[in-house]
Amino acid sequence: MTQPVRKILQIGFGNFGPTHLAAWRELGLADGLYVVDPGEAARQRCRDLGLPRDRVGADVDAFLDLADLIVVLAPTDKHFKVCKPLLATGKPLFIEKPMTATLAEAEGLRELCGDQVVQIGFYFRAHPLAKLVRDEISAGRLGDLRYISARFHGYKRARGDSGVIGNDAVHFIDQANWMMGGLPVAVDAVSRDHFDRGYDDLALIRLFYPSGAIANIEVGCIQPGRWNDNIVPGSTQTKEFVVAGTEGAAEIDYQTSELRLHRVRHELIDGLWRPNNRGVEMPHAAIVEPHQVVAGEFAAFLDAVDGTAAPLARMDECGVGMARVLDAIYRSAEQEMRISL
Repeated sequence: MTQPVRKILQIGFGNFGPTHLAAWRELGLADGLYVVDPGEAARQRCRDLGLPRDRVGADVDAFLDLADLIVVLAPTDKHFKVCKPLLATGKPLFIEKPMTATLAEAEGLRELCGDQVVQIGFYFRAHPLAKLVRDEISAGRLGDLRYISARFHGYKRARGDSGVIGNDAVHFIDQANWMMGGLPVAVDAVSRDHFDRGYDDLALIRLFYPSGAIANIEVGCIQPGRWNDNIVPGSTQTKEFVVAGTEGAAEIDYQTSELRLHRVRHELIDGLWRPNNRGVEMPHAAIVEPHQVVAGEFAAFLDAVDGTAAPLARMDECGVGMARVLDAIYRSAEQEMRISL
């Protein structure tokens, strides 16, 4: 279906900027895209990728009035400052994850939000493999969820605006919450700052859910990744997510686009709990490119703007709720104790 003509203002064109541009092209909407970034190198990269010079600038005000909707791709520690005046416009707003750098900032943005559509950019909610697993859970084919194991690490640059908890773990924390159907009731975490830059570069996180299920998440930029990263050149990544329930398990390798569905349950036989393994299914065969996933996020955002669906990742749960979880994780790591939410 042909999308209506829209004018889109994107604020920021960092490492993920080219993926955003490719996503708008995938949707046939790049002709309405305007990009602002304070860095000349970022603006030149945008122009080199084919965006006309008159639609690339350094000042938000140059394009704000003509924009129908706004995408914020600024560094995380700038989100509050950038988004605060944008909320006053009433225009639909897509904010890349996490919504803000602190819980206080997240609560501040929520207080400023009117009735406009706000969607947080949690990439994996739009990923075909994650959606397949969520369908398996919703249909009861994995049974009652017991455990989530997730690894998101590899040799890559240590970002200047956030650590691996706020940049990487946040993805799989949100995915765990999405699969579990709500926020955890407690967390505990260990983190390290080996580079003495004020941000974590290694973290081990556990999330405890009301059902008794547990999620265990490992992130870092000091451990090797199994595959070359498909977004940041010169980096390696491991992005694996496992959900285990009473009737089976799902394993996702996001770097290879592989999904394995284990049809297995333990049964008490002759006094021992033994696995009844009914086989493994691999229902997905296509490679999923990052820009296709982002295009899925944007398509969901446009549906929310048009009033045909709720935002894929809402401000309350995925903005403020996630900020509460992250705040508890940071406090847990600092105090070396479990924190209840």
